[in-house]
Order: sequence, then structure tokens, then C-alpha cells
Amino acid sequence: IAPNLNVSDYILENREDELIAKIVELQDNDPTIEICNPDDFEEGFYAGLQSDYEMLDALCNEWVWVKEDPKLNEFLNYLKTKLLQRRENPSGKLVIFSEAKDTTDYLTKALADNGYEKILNIDSKTRKEKMPIVRANFYANVPLTEQANDYDIIISTEVLAEGVNLHRANVIVNYDTPWNATRLMQRIGRVNRIGTTAPKVYVYNFYPTSKVDNDIELHKKAVMKLQSFHSALGEDSKINSEDE
Repeated sequence: IAPNLNVSDYILENREDELIAKIVELQDNDPTIEICNPDDFEEGFYAGLQSDYEMLDALCNEWVWVKEDPKLNEFLNYLKTKLLQRRENPSGKLVIFSEAKDTTDYLTKALADNGYEKILNIDSKTRKEKMPIVRANFYANVPLTEQANDYDIIISTEVLAEGVNLHRANVIVNYDTPWNATRLMQRIGRVNRIGTTAPKVYVYNFYPTSKVDNDIELHKKAVMKLQSFHSALGEDSKINSEDE
């Protein structure tokens, strides 16, 4: 248990050895780190994990046969009809965020398969080495002589959601919507910066289908959290919808 480390990111990116080395390095000086032994868990915990795994494994085996992706189809339709249209997007630059590397890789391949070539894919492993390319292609305050147009679309995980300017673009797509509205604000802040030449910033949020949202209530909870910010700190720009 290490709340000051992004444990899930390390695991999802197959960096467990790096995570363990980090925990060993920090555990003597970080009181929030707790290393548990098998005896610390309640009886039946391991059996419950095995049961969960069997259910998920069966679900994944069924999922292999699913070929339709209505969300991707809708996104591709927006890409053709809105997201890159000069009336809203004068620079022709587009920023796309997702929470998972699997999704950003999936989108990159899907766009390439549909004829979109100038795509830059960023995750935690490639962020450092690709930052000069990001800066040259998406940072508006770079001198004109240093600006490049090698990439029009940047697809990223949360690693570019803070501390990076991408404001040669003025259109941003949240391909999946985080539960925490603060993350949405941080993402949008990448293009809503001083130095942009676009008169407006356009934000497109993708939500689950109505059926799924009835089960998980993502939209309701995201809006409620955002409204609590508005109540405590004052109104801000529209983040979730036109009705906000």
C-alpha cells in the first residue's frame, strides 16, 4: 500500500519490478507505505480473487468475438464532420485524452487504419523523449522558426494533462470521461492558455451509453462533483455539457 506512488500505473504498464525497487527505496522514510503479508488478509480473500479472475477471464474470452465499436464509429464520424473543420479548428490541430494506454494505442491504430497519418501517441514511457516533438508541434509560444507541422493529432494518457502547453490546438476530445472533474479541467487547461490565437476552445466529452450510465452513473457523479466546485469556489467555464 503506497498512496504516494501511482501503483496502478506501474502495474498496468508492466513496471512491477520498478515499482518494487521504488518501494524498497522509499519505505524507510515514507510512513504511508505498508507492506502486507499473506497472514494480514481475511480468510477467503484469496479465494475471492480467484473467483473474480475466473469471471473476468470468461468475459474477456467472450469479448474477443465482439467486433463492433459504436463509440469508435461515432468518434470517427465527428473526426470527419467536426473536429478538424477549419470553422471550429483553424489550426487543424487536435488533442485527444484517454485514461488508459491500451485505449490510446487502440485509437492510434484505428486512426491510422482510417487514413490519418500525422498522429503523435504519448504515454508515461515516451513522454520524456517526445517532449521536444510535442513542443515543436503543439506549443503556441514557440517562435515561428521553431514550429513544426509533422503532427496534427496528439493522443495521450494523463501524463500530458498537467504542466504542458498544447495551445496551437483549440479542440480537445476526452475519449473517456474521468470520475474526477478536476482531471477534465486539467486536460482542458492544456489548450486554454495565454498565447492561443483561436477565438474559442471546443471540448468534446464521450460518455458511456445510456444503458451503461444507468448502472455506473458516471455522468451524474461527474456533474455533481463539478457543481460542488462551482458552489464552493464560483462558476467556471462549461466542462461537461451545454446545460451546465
